[in-house]
This record gives sequence, structure tokens and C-alpha cells, in this order.
Amino acid sequence: MAAEYFDSLKQYEKNCEGEESMICLADLYETLGRFLKDLGLLSQAVVPLQRSLEIRETALDPDHPRVAHALHQLASVYVQGKKFGNAEQLYKQALEIAENAYGADHPHVARELEALATLYQKQNKYEQAEHFRKKSFKIRQKATRRKGNLYGFALLRRRALQLEELTLGKDTPDNARTLNELGVLYYLQNNLETADQFLKRSLEMRERVLGPDHPDCAQSLNNLAALCNEKKQYDKAEELYERALDIRRRALAPDHPSLAYTVKHLAILYKKMGKLDKAVPLYELAVEIRQKSFGPKHPSVATALVNLAVLYSQMKKHIEALPLYERALKIYEDSLGRMHPRVGETLKNLAVLSYEEGDFEKAAELYKRAMEIKEAETSLLGGKAPSRHSSSGDTFSLKTTHSPNVFLHQGQR
Repeated sequence: MAAEYFDSLKQYEKNCEGEESMICLADLYETLGRFLKDLGLLSQAVVPLQRSLEIRETALDPDHPRVAHALHQLASVYVQGKKFGNAEQLYKQALEIAENAYGADHPHVARELEALATLYQKQNKYEQAEHFRKKSFKIRQKATRRKGNLYGFALLRRRALQLEELTLGKDTPDNARTLNELGVLYYLQNNLETADQFLKRSLEMRERVLGPDHPDCAQSLNNLAALCNEKKQYDKAEELYERALDIRRRALAPDHPSLAYTVKHLAILYKKMGKLDKAVPLYELAVEIRQKSFGPKHPSVATALVNLAVLYSQMKKHIEALPLYERALKIYEDSLGRMHPRVGETLKNLAVLSYEEGDFEKAAELYKRAMEIKEAETSLLGGKAPSRHSSSGDTFSLKTTHSPNVFLHQGQR
């Protein structure tokens, strides 16, 4: 059954075009990989799970939450096969992506922490296991309280707002903050229309009380933009993100997390809308912000460089893309090791770039090294590397999509 499924997927892949089809294909590969893992066929499970990861890294941003999910699935196979070093590397990569995407207190972060705790437990590293388990437990406790009381809390906050309006008057910063929090809570309950009403009221009140250039107004604008994006109202989302970005650039430090959030999501939106020229300066700014936050040699900086290089490649600006890929490659090699999958993906991108520039010998050399990394990865559990198409179809056709979750801000500025 698994063999027939795999053959069908390879046939389906030949006809896959567009972002949605590729994401669907990645989901199907993951399903096959998990099926094989459940059967105990670990070496066979690696191949489709690795392919699912590759597709998501190329169809989405390399730091997209779905990439973290793919890393987690692949790591779990390595754990079962007692390849703990490889599993640890993948889990840590997934943890970094989850923290950047959702914040440090999100249940997805708890999942990666718990996975690392279990991994260390299996290696008798009890102190490290306990450290990660405690961190995971604290996050899950908070999440359970939030989830269990979400609807009731929304009603209480609404009543509290009514009482505040009676005693304090309607236009106060605290009331505006409460309105914003209610909007977020209703969004979490998937009540988008009610969320929209509260977020708009929050913005209007903040503009009246604090002035239109206050950072709190940027928070409301950002949340409304995220909501419009969720509803596929991209033109509205663009206008709101732009207003939020303008305020945050003037009001916040250059490496502030809220500024980084708006920069990233507006850049992704521009790219999705085909406005590549407008996306470029934001992707450049994302590189600067990560350098200030993490230092110039951090893997997150390399990921931002790759995202910018891919954008230049889509615009056929190969001269601009080349040094970015080369710098990202050096960072990945120094920080993650020369045989890390991200090194392999960057080598593939450089191979395609060299091919399109007519340097076929260099392209072949780079592609060969990328395939050696892939073969080493798939052979760790005794499997064989699958035959692979040219990576050109997976490289400069990179597209970004928005996460299915809208990362709304409640109190953070």
C-alpha cells in the first residue's frame, strides 16, 4: 500500500503547479511518512518526510510555522531510530521557528520543549530533560487556563468595560486596551466580525485619546491588518500594515520585536500580491533587525538573507542574490555544520543561480555537494536517497504564504 501511495504521489508531483498544490503535496508526503513510521519502517519514512520538509521550505518561508511542524515530524523518526544527535538538531530548529512565529508562551513552543525533554530523558540527561519539561509545563498551564476560561473571560472583560465606561468615562487608554484585548479574544473564538468591531473601536479610541501616531495605535492597526489578511482582504491589510509600520519605525527601537513583526508580515503580503519592488526594502530591513537582535552570525540572519536572495532571484537580479546566498551558506556552515539540511538547500539555490548564469561546471559542483548532504541525511537510518528532479523548480519559484494563524497582539507594543 505504501509503495502504491508513493508512486501515486510522484505522478501527482509532476503535475503540481502553484503554491496551494505544492502545500497540499507536502501534506500528502507527510501523511505517507507518518504511516510508514507507524508501521515501524523508519528508513522508508525518512524519504517522504524529508520531501515534505523540502517542499514547505521552498513553497513557504524557511522560518514558516509549517516548516517547524515538518522538522518535528522528521525528528520523531530519528528519535525512534535512536539517532538522537540528528533529532536534537531538528527539534531545536523547530523550537526556534516556533518561538519567532508565535512567541515564547505558545503551546506550539511547549510541544518542542516537551519533545526535547523526552529526547534528553532517553539519553539519561536528566538535568536537561527536567529543565525543558518545567518550561513546557508552565506554558501548558497558562494555555489551559486561557482556553478553559476564554469565553467566560470575554464576557467578564466586556462587563468590566461597561463598568469602566460608567465610572471613568468612555475615552481612556485603559478602555482602549480592553477593547483591543476583547477583539483578540473574539478572534481566538473565530468570531471574526465581532473581533473586527472591537479592534476598530480600540483604534478609534486610541486615536482620540493618545493621538494617531502613538505606538498603541500601531498595535490596533497591526491587529486589524492581520484580521483583514485572514479574511483575504489584502488591499485593506496592506494599507493598515503600512500605517502601523510608519508609526513603529518612528516610535520604536530598530530591533524592537513589534517592529520586526510588522516588517515581516507586510513584506510577506507584498510578495503574495506580486509587489516585489515594495517587498525588497522590507526584506532588507528584516536582515538588519535580525543582525541587531541576534548578531551577524546567527542562523536566523542566514534565513533572512536567503529570503532576500530568493526575492532577488525571482526578479532576475542574480548579481544581487549571489553574495546573499554565499553569506547565508557561510553562516549555516559555521553555526549548524557543513552537512545540515539548510546548507544543502542553500547549495541547491546557488547551483540554480550558477546554471542560469551559464556557469554549468560550478552549478554541477554545487548540486553534487547538495545531493551528498541529502544522501547522508536519508542514509542515517539505512534508507536510500530518492531520485530527485532538478531543484530549479523548487528554488526560484519560492512563494510565501501567510500562516493559517493570525498573530494578534494583546498587550505587547
